[in-house]
Amino acid sequence: MGRLWLHYAFTTLTGTVSVGRILAQSQEDMRNSCIIIDMNPPTLHMLVGLPGSGKTTFAQQIQSATGAVRLTSDDFRLLLFPRPSFSQQEHDDLYEILNHNLVHLLESGRDVIYDANLNRYEHRAEKYAIAAAHNAQVVLWWLTTPDTLSKERRIASQNHTLVPSGETPERMFDRVTRVFEPPNEAENPIVFDGSTITAARVQEALDTL
Repeated sequence: MGRLWLHYAFTTLTGTVSVGRILAQSQEDMRNSCIIIDMNPPTLHMLVGLPGSGKTTFAQQIQSATGAVRLTSDDFRLLLFPRPSFSQQEHDDLYEILNHNLVHLLESGRDVIYDANLNRYEHRAEKYAIAAAHNAQVVLWWLTTPDTLSKERRIASQNHTLVPSGETPERMFDRVTRVFEPPNEAENPIVFDGSTITAARVQEALDTL
């Protein structure tokens, strides 16, 4: 995809649907941000857990508490592809845009919450590499909500526009569960029970960082 399209997607999402709370900055503001980067490296919050475990709710609470920019794949997909086909090309375009925005934000010294597909190690490793290239600290949150509760939530709240033709929320959940790769010890995840997510509990977890 062209860089102009990537920039359009970024400014549209962050400006129109408030995926992140990015304020319009002048060139002088951006220069000041670059000065801050050296003193305070940005933080990349990564979320892993089954569908319905509470990742997006948790991400929203982190965003509210820290002002970090939240990149949520479902929001991007629906804006860019109002009637998603879930083709491989659509998938590739979506994640190219997410990665472009992630790099742009980290380069600008912004903290980022990556609320997208990280349930396989290879996808997390890709984000670890991006973070390392931009001197960003990584915090991996693992939401360990019980499977039964996660499945109930997913079925009850699933946006059916995001369900491919011929699929059901139940089958989607089971498919993701089969390929889920839990974080390993070397990834140093912070475990959080997503059964009940409140601002106070999230703030308490953030205070441990």
